[in-house]
Amino acid sequence: MTYRMGAIKGSLALALILYMLCHSPGAPAAPEEDDAPRGKTAISVAVDLVTLQVLVTDTKGNVLTGLKPENFTIYEDKVKQEILNFSPVDANVTVVLLVEYSKKVNYFLDEVWDAMYYFTRSLRPKDWVAVVGYDMHTTIVSDFTQDPQKVHDAIRQFTYTAWDESNLSDAVIDVLDRTEETEGKVAVVLISTGLDTFSRRTYDDALKKCRQANASIYAIGLGQWYRAYADARGWISQSQNLEFLMGDNRLKSFAELTGGQAYFPRFSTELPAIFNNISRLLRSQYSIGYVSSNPARDGKFRKIEVKVETDMKDSKGKPLKLKVHTRKGYTARGL
Repeated sequence: MTYRMGAIKGSLALALILYMLCHSPGAPAAPEEDDAPRGKTAISVAVDLVTLQVLVTDTKGNVLTGLKPENFTIYEDKVKQEILNFSPVDANVTVVLLVEYSKKVNYFLDEVWDAMYYFTRSLRPKDWVAVVGYDMHTTIVSDFTQDPQKVHDAIRQFTYTAWDESNLSDAVIDVLDRTEETEGKVAVVLISTGLDTFSRRTYDDALKKCRQANASIYAIGLGQWYRAYADARGWISQSQNLEFLMGDNRLKSFAELTGGQAYFPRFSTELPAIFNNISRLLRSQYSIGYVSSNPARDGKFRKIEVKVETDMKDSKGKPLKLKVHTRKGYTARGL
């Protein structure tokens, strides 16, 4: 899996962003790295544990913290499971930054850079980060690291778009494959137009993978301001508009099926609040693990249901109604 990023071209904007990345007051010094996530591929870990990222909110969207393992009950195909691992709110997270870098983003390269910059600002010293780029190929630019400098070195390679094609479905499936058994709080931050031009795998394949995913996808839709500007001047045809809307829908679907969210900012000034919100949601998730009571390796899909019970009351003294956000199930290993 390789593609050429091209030689680094100096520019005032690039130099300014790199300076901000390396010299910003909030940037932590390079830490001594803990043991990296490990497994069957460069960015996964192979275990038999089923891991869920669970976000609990009330009906108004307020996040509930302070819950304990005894507040949760997990059912797999309606059979109650024993919780073995439980990671509370505010734990460190494991994030894959998945960035589109095809020629589709040539008109708004600044958005790509701004999004990557503000993403790095939302990280904490003990978070694990991998950087992956895609156009017609998917490339691991940096494996998991806790070193901010390695992350900065990785993202500054995104300086030259080489291919027209943008293989979104292939990239999403590849990354979710690599993170499907990673323990703890796992997320994919997808910076993309949502366009897909040349994938070998279908959109339905990607949706199926999202339904089984361990990681939550948080998507940032690129090109919103450019699309509005070009549409107002008649530069975009109806068919092109439809293609862009389909791209937005892909990002929304990926996020919804994995328990994440999709954002469509028109201006870079919206990005700090977006990434702060993503960080808050990720750190408000409970990571819960269990080993299935069904030992069959039949390759079948198993439905998961998570229930939460508390003694919390609403303003009227009635039991607080809760919503649980997590993945819907997973596919068992085959023989």
